[in-house]
This record gives sequence, C-alpha cells and structure tokens, in this order.
Amino acid sequence: MRWSVRLLVLLWLGVAACTRASGPRPPDIAYGKDPCAECGMIISDPRFAAAYVTRDGQARLFDDIGDMVVYHRKHSEDVAVFYVHDYETRAWIDATHAFFVSSPRVHSPMGYGLAAFSDRSRAEAFAREHGGEVKDWARLLQETQPPHGAHSHP
Repeated sequence: MRWSVRLLVLLWLGVAACTRASGPRPPDIAYGKDPCAECGMIISDPRFAAAYVTRDGQARLFDDIGDMVVYHRKHSEDVAVFYVHDYETRAWIDATHAFFVSSPRVHSPMGYGLAAFSDRSRAEAFAREHGGEVKDWARLLQETQPPHGAHSHP
C-alpha cells in the first residue's frame, strides 16, 4: 500500500508541474458580446478571431487577425503568446506556428483578408483555390497594414 501512495504523490507532482509549465492558455471569447481591442466591433466569427496574452496575464481579443497585428504594433506589449483560430477547424493555434493566407477573396471582418491554418499544405491548397499567398508569422508582422479606407477606433 505504501508504494501506491508514493505513486499517487509522484503522479500528482507530475501533473502539477505540467500544468505550471504549460503557460498561458487561449482566452475565452463570448462571440456576439466581446468587443475587439483594436476597432471596438463585436467579435462574431471564430474563423477570424484572434487574441494574445501578455506576460502579466492580460488577454487582448480581436475580431480580425490583422487588427491584432496593428494593435500590437501600436501598443508594443510584452506578449507571451499570440493565438489565432484555424480557419477550417476553428481550433486555437499559436500564431507563431501558423500559416496565413492573404487573399482579397477572404472576407474577414475588418477587410485584412487573412485566414490562418495549422498545416502548411492546407494553407497552400486554400491559397491556390482563393488566389492568395501563404505567409508565416514573421512576414505577417512585417507586412500587415490596415486595408485601404479602414478606420480603427481607439
């Protein structure tokens, strides 16, 4: 019986260590209620919703991937993790590992025309079908500009 108690204690310590090491988790978004931190519009489409969590635990929510990039550029917060939704599965993914399709035929909420994918081959197929270009996170951060005629609200 003594070995089973030790085993349970070791398992509990392992789970506790993994939980602490996992870091920030994607924030919950109340679709149809939560506003975008950049433009103030209500977040309603999970395919385009994005978020980041700062190192001090603050979550910022966005209705469009492009709004997240622009907001981050303006505010330069110390971000722990950037999150985007996979366009097809709607699962949260770390934006630094995502593949982004930029296409004028992608009708995102604020007109940036960006869709994220967790898999490069799915992103490439989508880009071929929608006349777009595949970009990684670093390139997206460098190149994303507000769409022509877009107005953001502080």
